[in-house]
Amino acid sequence: MNLPNPVRVSIVALSLMCIPALAQNPAPTATPAPTPTVTPAPMPEPAATPAPTPPVTATPAVTVTAAPVATPPADTTANPEQMKAQMAKLQTTMNENMAKWEAADIARTANMDAEHAAMKSDVEMKHAMIAQMQTMSDQIQQLNDRITALSAQLEAATAKPVKSHKAKPAQ
Repeated sequence: MNLPNPVRVSIVALSLMCIPALAQNPAPTATPAPTPTVTPAPMPEPAATPAPTPPVTATPAVTVTAAPVATPPADTTANPEQMKAQMAKLQTTMNENMAKWEAADIARTANMDAEHAAMKSDVEMKHAMIAQMQTMSDQIQQLNDRITALSAQLEAATAKPVKSHKAKPAQ
């Protein structure tokens, strides 16, 4: 005896309830909101040295609801030439922003390369200083050894000679 899978039955029931024509309550109709006109803000002239870009944080602009959404009708009042002009202006702004970002990236890369070269130069200089100090330490040790040897010679030369007294033979 084959019993239907309860999961399949519930999926079929849920899918039937989602179809607005089969639902008991008619689906609400949404009135389309007017579409806002987007105008890009004018961009300032690039500076000689670009400042680092701040981190971008995204905030949700639209909340999603489970209600069915009707598609807004096409705006028939928009002039095709005006739309082309807006698109061209938007494309120009995007191209300018990309050029600025590329210039900032090039400057950032050059700065990082200069810092790397400076660090390498500093390390090489420190190694040279260590080698020079080691050489000076060796020279100081040689001079200390020489002073010790000369001091020993001087002490030997200035010391009073000790006369050995011969004992008289016993008679």
